[in-house]
Amino acid sequence: MAHNNHIIDGINKEINAQYPDRDAYLKLTNDFVSKLPPVVIQEVNGFQVAREDLLGPGGTKARAGEWLMSTIEEDTVVYCMPRVGHAPCAVIALAKLYNKGVVLFAPACKKITNHQAAAIELAEKLGVALAVKWRRIAAMPNLNRMAKKWADANEAAFLPFGLNHPYTIAGFTRICQDLLEADYKEPDEIWTVVSTGVLTRGLQIGFPNASMRGVCVARNMKAGELGRTKIWSEPRAFTSKERAPNLPPFDTVSTYDGKGWKFMLEHGRPGALFWNVAGELDPGPEFDYSQGAIDCWREWGEVRD
Repeated sequence: MAHNNHIIDGINKEINAQYPDRDAYLKLTNDFVSKLPPVVIQEVNGFQVAREDLLGPGGTKARAGEWLMSTIEEDTVVYCMPRVGHAPCAVIALAKLYNKGVVLFAPACKKITNHQAAAIELAEKLGVALAVKWRRIAAMPNLNRMAKKWADANEAAFLPFGLNHPYTIAGFTRICQDLLEADYKEPDEIWTVVSTGVLTRGLQIGFPNASMRGVCVARNMKAGELGRTKIWSEPRAFTSKERAPNLPPFDTVSTYDGKGWKFMLEHGRPGALFWNVAGELDPGPEFDYSQGAIDCWREWGEVRD
């Protein structure tokens, strides 16, 4: 599906009556001390790169979502696991840090993806209590409603898709502030890949003077999702991998951040910052996620987990 018909209105929906500016978000995390190592920024081919692939499974999603997880009092968190993406691994990694159990709702399928397999394997490796509830659905919003209903009925905390929450934006603002306090100079230009827009919206609040650049890889962006970000649209399908010659010389997700590198090489300013959200997700060779190995198929309305 083409994703080049975006609403470009210059509005960042995270700036609102409740959180009117950067300081409002910073105050939320004023006394928070992260349990994660700091962001590593390296020079690569004349550009700066935030090497969040070095953080491990979940990458920036885990870093930005940490404060949100730290505020949850419930023992269990609930999240919807799509077929691709790092957020389930981020949720599991944070659950380990903050001693939570995890329930993932996932679309029923004949065979799970390597990203889903990596999340299941990570929970086992870290010793995080995990339950996966497979449901046959027509669209992800339906699954989110099912997950929210289950969480409410079972005294669990529901996490929104993409960790799209004001506390995650506060997490991004804190990340940027911590970098500035560590004598990192605010970049003139920042490049990110854009899916839900949480990353670009958060970074543009945290670094208010930087020129923001984004490469849309998943869908058309809606009102208020882009803020001041100037965008390019990746023509390849979301699940298609970037061609090897276009990939950067560091670990990245070939269906995600890997698609943004070529745009920055062509249009980016020397010294611009490229935010690499995470590295590639693959389960270990001992993990069997072949068709039928995981009981992940359900008929319409079938519930048995």
